[in-house]
Amino acid sequence: MLKCRARRWQVGFSAHRSDGAAVSEPPPHNLTVPDTLAARPWDARRGVPIPPVSVHERDGSTVVDFVTVNGPIALSLARARDCSLCGQAIGYWVAFLGGPASHAQRRYLDPPAHPECMLAAVRLCPFIALRHHRRAPEHRVGPDTASPPGYEHGQPDQWLLGITRRYRVEIQDDIAVYLPAAFKRPRTFDYDAAGHVREQPGTMVEA
Repeated sequence: MLKCRARRWQVGFSAHRSDGAAVSEPPPHNLTVPDTLAARPWDARRGVPIPPVSVHERDGSTVVDFVTVNGPIALSLARARDCSLCGQAIGYWVAFLGGPASHAQRRYLDPPAHPECMLAAVRLCPFIALRHHRRAPEHRVGPDTASPPGYEHGQPDQWLLGITRRYRVEIQDDIAVYLPAAFKRPRTFDYDAAGHVREQPGTMVEA
């Protein structure tokens, strides 16, 4: 059985909503969010959309957990070529986000998404948006989570958003690993002196 796993970056804010509370309409937000992502249920306390990979069934209840990826849902979406953040069909271009090592090796634990949705996640996720953001404590990670050996889970100095056309999936130790084809349009993000994420100028390369 495919496992859930502790994610290397959390879409939205690191909040385990044991009650699964959400609202049907997004609150006002100062960030531009793609329509498909805005159409998702929103976390009522944190004011961010809830990705399908953050929804879990535990002890007969539906819970929202931004710290853990729902492995079976993530794999199902990836195999259908649907976005892991909004749940809709991806289309021609597909995006992956990670540190320099994942980008160079083209091996990811986080599933693919629309480029626009992934770009929104860069601004919405505090683990990405804020340097030295505190990760969720270990007790928040469920007992059914796991990660394959050899993967770095710390916050990198740079984030690279790679855009490609194709990808494939491997199952390693009951965990899905996502392997994109060569990237066509990389975008690089680092941190300013205040610790806020910023895009490096001139990193957009047209296909």
